Amino acid sequence: MKPVDPALWPRLETALEELLELQPAARARALATLGRQDPALRDALEELLAADARPRGILETGADDLARALLAAQPSRAEADDPEAPLPRVARYRLLRRLGRGGMGNVYLAERTDGDFGGPVALKLLALDVDTPELRARFLQERAILGRLEHPGIARLLDGGLSEDGRPYFALEYIEGQPITDDADARRLTLRERLLLFEQVCAAVSYAQQHLVVHRDLKPSNILVTPEGQVKLLDFGIAKLLAEAEDGEARTRTGVALMTPEYAAPEQLRGEPVTT
Repeated sequence: MKPVDPALWPRLETALEELLELQPAARARALATLGRQDPALRDALEELLAADARPRGILETGADDLARALLAAQPSRAEADDPEAPLPRVARYRLLRRLGRGGMGNVYLAERTDGDFGGPVALKLLALDVDTPELRARFLQERAILGRLEHPGIARLLDGGLSEDGRPYFALEYIEGQPITDDADARRLTLRERLLLFEQVCAAVSYAQQHLVVHRDLKPSNILVTPEGQVKLLDFGIAKLLAEAEDGEARTRTGVALMTPEYAAPEQLRGEPVTT
């Protein structure tokens, strides 16, 4: 594999994670679109994906494993990828473990040291390697959007502020659940029961849109179902306020469209303004 420009790594990981979730046809379409926007990033992604498709050698290394190993070697990624690295301190919160990483930040299971809220929270912290003015603004917008939404089908914002090193964070209610498709299969739900779950999703989406918020990334991994059967929408990181002007911010600074192509609305795939 040819050396990759280090400047590509933050964008490469996010794009690779999205592509690996797609079926081959959807992946090919996404790569074709990306090739028109950022050929260098597309070429690097194609090399990693090609390595994943080849018969595995003695190391049994796939594209996702290779990318994670290379990214872990980047000093700025230590917080996200080194399980031995100490967790950062965040204001009043003790971080217990990392739950995952999105395009803008790491999500941790945390608890307040002063005993408020009475239970664990999901704390999202802007990642060191993407702390740019543009992504900081988008992160703060996600926090502001969640602050205006209060609905049983949407993960509730509890708190927000700045970490000791000046990065923004926000705390959400911690949802113990699984993606809606996994939940439906695990419980062997009937068609009627699945439709009742979907009705909950529609109610939450309708509420958000009544408050002029379009989620723009609805997919099973962003729709959890609690053990009690309550649907919860997560990750408003690329949500859009309809009151905003259409200023081209529907794309990341890498030029990659902000969406999951396999689940995107037709107007998103065409690059048109989002609608309700």
